[in-house]
Amino acid sequence: MAIPSRCKRRPLMALVVASVMGCGDGVFEKEAHGEAGTVPRSLVDFAVGISDSDAETFTHPAWDGLNVKRARVVVPYDVAQRPANDARRLKFEAWLQATAAKAVEPYVTLGPSDLRKAANGKYLAPTDVEFRAAFESFHATYPAITLVGAWNEPNFPNSVLQSGVPLDEPTCASEDLENCGPLRAAFYYRLVVSICPDCTVPAGEFDATPNDPYWDRYRIFLRSHRPNLWSIHPHHDANRYQASGAHCVPGDQGCTTRTFVNWLGGLDASWDVGHIWLTEVGAFYRNADGQVFGDVSQRDTTKFILRLPNLSGRITRIYYYNSANQCSTAANCAMQDRGIIAPEPWDGSPLGYDTAGRIRPSYAVLRDRDTNGP
Repeated sequence: MAIPSRCKRRPLMALVVASVMGCGDGVFEKEAHGEAGTVPRSLVDFAVGISDSDAETFTHPAWDGLNVKRARVVVPYDVAQRPANDARRLKFEAWLQATAAKAVEPYVTLGPSDLRKAANGKYLAPTDVEFRAAFESFHATYPAITLVGAWNEPNFPNSVLQSGVPLDEPTCASEDLENCGPLRAAFYYRLVVSICPDCTVPAGEFDATPNDPYWDRYRIFLRSHRPNLWSIHPHHDANRYQASGAHCVPGDQGCTTRTFVNWLGGLDASWDVGHIWLTEVGAFYRNADGQVFGDVSQRDTTKFILRLPNLSGRITRIYYYNSANQCSTAANCAMQDRGIIAPEPWDGSPLGYDTAGRIRPSYAVLRDRDTNGP
């Protein structure tokens, strides 16, 4: 494939991705623009991707038959500042090369660094100066990546500011970057947009809490920015459905997706709520407590996930989490399993609850979504 002229002088890794991304062409051109409402959606009206961090996902024999051309990965915010032989950087660049080889559109979300921990064991969120330097390095190293998330789940309780204030705390003792988590998270978004104005940057990337007060605090600190793309991770909705059969019915205040749609819809006219992407949501085969839900439960919950766009025409993408990758450590991978393919244990030991590498019925739900979906 010939590389467009405006890409010719980019670094090698940029060229790998440029062939997929078209050097920054808009990602909305082929997406649906339905109006908000509860009219059932055709499955071809929204796009489906996979949220999975393993390069092996795209070389697995089952990948080509899945009918998916979008993928999302979460990487440390400082990945481009690391040595070329750093393990996390090598893993990320292998993922980029694998997606390019399969003509898969890469969506990269930045998150905490495993090299930066506070005394209490939580991740240290970067300062404004640190994040600016890291993203400038990221954008210079991988300029063809134009679909980028500024920070993964700022309202999830795993990170603290240097002051010790939790990044996920919605209430701010003072409105400055060292004492206000929502302000810091919104700053990350504003900075990414300013450094890469041609990038598509989802606002939020929020964790699954319904009616979270963090949403509005973050929105206030966006200042003059008016994103036309927002992202949430409604794992709560899938978990709740899987545990009790609860749907996101009108008036349901326990549904993350419905309450988020309603929150955005209630903003004043200066906010063009635009698109909503569900960028990380999956169905358990086995949860972190060791409960095995099995094939039928996972399959039916995957069908439920594909019905979530019925809540609003503004929901135009779902990234299913995940293919066979479960997490960042071998211990957690053994505890939590949402894969449409049974994972291969890192240490080679038997799973004990499934056959490693087995393609599960939930795979067919995603594969056949255009013809046999809900």
